[in-house]
Amino acid sequence: MSRRLRGGAGGRQGTGRLGARAAIAGVAAAALAVIAGGCGGSDAPRRPPQVLRVTVATGALVPEVATGVAAGDGRVLTVAHALMGRGVVRVGGRPARVLRVDERLDLALLVVPGLRAPAVRLGGDARRVTLTVLRDGRTTPLGGTVRRRVVIRFRDQPSDPPTVRPGLEVAASIDPGDSGAPVLDSRGRVLGVVYGRSRDRAGTAWADDASAVRTLLAR
Repeated sequence: MSRRLRGGAGGRQGTGRLGARAAIAGVAAAALAVIAGGCGGSDAPRRPPQVLRVTVATGALVPEVATGVAAGDGRVLTVAHALMGRGVVRVGGRPARVLRVDERLDLALLVVPGLRAPAVRLGGDARRVTLTVLRDGRTTPLGGTVRRRVVIRFRDQPSDPPTVRPGLEVAASIDPGDSGAPVLDSRGRVLGVVYGRSRDRAGTAWADDASAVRTLLAR
């Protein structure tokens, strides 16, 4: 850059000044481009993933209700236990089909024709989190705190071998139907998916962590 400036100054005075101004403007534009690029990078906060109501017909008047997270390519992530009745599944009022179920992780992937949403972004670690739930059809953020990472062991029957999955213990108050809600960091990345609340400890929710979600999406 300095050689060009000296070369410009070696010509007529007006041309040298114009060359210097152009060079300075170019440097300023490049600096602005770098700043803009940094703000739009992968570490910049983005809009959180879309959250949708999942309903599964049970044969009764009231369907099974859960929450789903749009994962991109017309897919929606939710909890597997909501599908146990094997009834007709709808997401946000649209018909959906089951693409993949992992009962060990209690996660399921649905396909919703015509649903457009960006790919879900997965995070790694954070203490302060937001659970995105639905209240009266509206997306509502709930503040929460990750108390600890845990390895969850459970049995459907006392004689069954234990099932193990990675999870999060989250300090947050959730309602029935919030299973499937995402646990998000400050940048809108999914750290986990809620699958239930504690029966003996008020204000405690349990969630699969991002590694379990990653496993399901990668299949």
